[in-house]
Amino acid sequence: MKFKIFNGPKSEFDKSVPTENALTLSNLVRSLDSKETSHSDIYNNCNTLVIYSDEYSGVADFFIEGFLIYSLLFAEKYGYEEVLLHNPPAKILHQLQTSQTEVEISVDTYKYSKLELSHLRYIKQNFDEVIYGQSIVKNELLASLYCMTNKGVQKPTVIMLYGPTSVGKTETAKFVNKVVNPKHTLFRKQLSMFHNENFMNYIFGDKSNSFAKDLLDRETNIILLDEFDKAHPMFYSAFYQFFDEGIYSDKFYEVNLENTIIFCTSNYQSEKEIKKNLGAPIYARFDHFIKFEELTTFAKEAIIDSVYKEELMKFNENDQSEIEKQDIKNKLKKKVSSLNNAREIRKIMIQTMSVPLIDKL
Repeated sequence: MKFKIFNGPKSEFDKSVPTENALTLSNLVRSLDSKETSHSDIYNNCNTLVIYSDEYSGVADFFIEGFLIYSLLFAEKYGYEEVLLHNPPAKILHQLQTSQTEVEISVDTYKYSKLELSHLRYIKQNFDEVIYGQSIVKNELLASLYCMTNKGVQKPTVIMLYGPTSVGKTETAKFVNKVVNPKHTLFRKQLSMFHNENFMNYIFGDKSNSFAKDLLDRETNIILLDEFDKAHPMFYSAFYQFFDEGIYSDKFYEVNLENTIIFCTSNYQSEKEIKKNLGAPIYARFDHFIKFEELTTFAKEAIIDSVYKEELMKFNENDQSEIEKQDIKNKLKKKVSSLNNAREIRKIMIQTMSVPLIDKL
């Protein structure tokens, strides 16, 4: 029996899944539970058993505990000769690695895009067109990331982006990810939600849903832990080894995150405030601290221009013509001193654009 293990995103795992004569774990369980013989026979004589990462939580614990035995037993009934495993949990890996039976095991690990000098050049040339009014941030970001382009680097680079709300911290992480991984979505978690027992299970290990499993399934090697300052302090210890070595483990999974860029954001105003509120142990594990400043008048006007263009394209041609008659950009620029950040600008822009359209209803 062949067992082929793939560690990485589902989109890449799908490329190795046969389009015909394949049986998924969900279908196998459904077939076993079915009382109709004709339904059970549909999946007979399949060549391949395919198990996605989301399917492990849908089976009983005894199946995971005796995975190797059951998979060999069911092979006799369904006829498959190989098993494709997507991000299997540690218990299944241990059974395969210590098996005394004759099984053939292969492991394929997805290679995430590594930061290169060409990426840094692009960031240097285009940063100011995406993140307004933060030229100092650009230089500090480039300096923080440069070491990632060196040969043999494996340890993650952990960067705290801090400063006022809605001035470009989250957008910076998105921009870096878009440069390095243009076809994949940034791996982002809102830590402001991590306050109750459900999230404790998520962080420290849960069969059906966990941070470690999501890390295994991620599409990029750039991670954003947004609003890191708003998480309950009890969660910080979970990130010690993650930040130090690029290893994240719980009772079900272990994830290797070498050459990962980890961005964290907070609204603190100084490194002293960060250390005081987050505590010395987690503070010491950040490699770099990059401060964002309040937006200048010039930056806010540039954001008005950008947001206007972006939001205008969402309307049909007739509505666009009506909106353009209102001279909204210049009206907002006259009130720019009362606008605080990009989020507020976008909110007011959307509301202002809608007013003349409502009058036409």
